[in-house]
This record gives sequence, structure tokens and C-alpha cells, in this order.
Amino acid sequence: MPEIIYKNFEGVDQEIEKVGKDFEIRKNMEESKGVGDREILKQILHPLVKTPAPLPQANSKPQADLNLPAYLKDSPEEIKQRVEYLISETFKKGIERTANDAQKFGPFILDAYHDALTDKLYEELQRRKII
Repeated sequence: MPEIIYKNFEGVDQEIEKVGKDFEIRKNMEESKGVGDREILKQILHPLVKTPAPLPQANSKPQADLNLPAYLKDSPEEIKQRVEYLISETFKKGIERTANDAQKFGPFILDAYHDALTDKLYEELQRRKII
């Protein structure tokens, strides 16, 4: 996947800042003790992407491939490209709008988008020194 260049797209910066603030609040909650940062971020994105949120697992390991979820490794190229496209659109149109678009492609693509977005947004929040 080509490197996404993060620019100050209208509205997206505000979403990223809000997610960063939500992350800090959630990370300091007692029930988040021992839960990995990516899992916390996944829980925050859940209402926006509307996929079933997995139960948090203490000390969960990050996925090896940060571009796409590992379970897409053997998927058809078309599926991988669709998820990559949705990720790039997120940083142009915003999380909620792109998540609504992702729902049209069915639950598998939506779940893969949610997982990939968690990783990409985590990287972006770290890059901006929000988390």
C-alpha cells in the first residue's frame, strides 16, 4: 500500500484530535488497565465504524502487518485494494463518512476496514504526539 500522506483535510483533523482526547480518557479508566493501546483505540472507533467490538484482552499483541489485518493475507487482491482505498478515503472524507461507505461492502470488508483503521489511526495519533 502506498504511504498515506496525512494533510490537514477539513474536518479530519478535528476527528483525529477528538479520538486522541477520547483515547487519553479511556486509557486512564480503571477497566482499561492492562489493555493494549490498539485495543483501546479499536473500542473508541467501534461506534463510528459500527462493527462488533471485541472484548479487550490484556497485553494483546499488535498485528505484524500494520497496513492490513493479517487475516487478509490470503484474500483476493480486490478485497485488499478495497480496504486500502477506504483507509485512504478516511483521511480525505473523515471517519464517519467513510465508515458509512464501508458498510455498503458487507460485514467482512467493514470489519477489515475497522481493524486496518485502528492501526493507521494509532500510527497517526503517535505521529502527532497525541498518544
